[in-house]
Amino acid sequence: MPTQTFFNLPEEKRNRILEAATQEFAAYAFDQASIARIIEQAGIPRGSFYQYFENLKDLYKHIFNLAVEKKFLYFDAKVPDLHGDGFEFFATLERIFVVGLEFAREHPELLALGDRFIKESNLQLREEVMAEQVSKTTGFYKDMLQRGFELGQLDPSVDFTTALFFMHGVQTALINAYLALAPSSQNSFFADESYLDSIHKVLYLLAHGLKAKEAIP
Repeated sequence: MPTQTFFNLPEEKRNRILEAATQEFAAYAFDQASIARIIEQAGIPRGSFYQYFENLKDLYKHIFNLAVEKKFLYFDAKVPDLHGDGFEFFATLERIFVVGLEFAREHPELLALGDRFIKESNLQLREEVMAEQVSKTTGFYKDMLQRGFELGQLDPSVDFTTALFFMHGVQTALINAYLALAPSSQNSFFADESYLDSIHKVLYLLAHGLKAKEAIP
């Protein structure tokens, strides 16, 4: 966690430091990230860095925590059915997949940060960050699945953990498909709304499975 000295800084200066750090961690693996580049970009002396953060890892964890919090605040605002009375599992899940892609488009720096984290070679760092964030990220889908089962919208024979794993996997696959596009194609990706058709097909598969109906005993 940053020191109180950091939180006492003017908001503009705090944001300047955080933006510089986000750009650095999105561009470089952790072991290649540089405090020197961050402080140069932020316009602060090196000595000030250690008044604000214990070390580079302390800053990295703070940046990652802020990114996760920002994403969930975005989802809460864009998916009102997630907690409201109008909850319907598959309609809400479709909205979540769409909003996830919209978040990626609106926050490319955080998308790059997340992509860099997935490829992170510092396994100890990955384990530490994931251990701190797992309750937040998993809890999001857990709550949704729980509501679906409680409202009788999902097959009670479905294994909860497997369903949770699958939902995570689909969201990750959609984001990876978007990342794989060239920048020019990313713009047209949203313009022609072809991504909506892909999401509908994924949801159909999730709801109906692969097995032919006549083959089901």
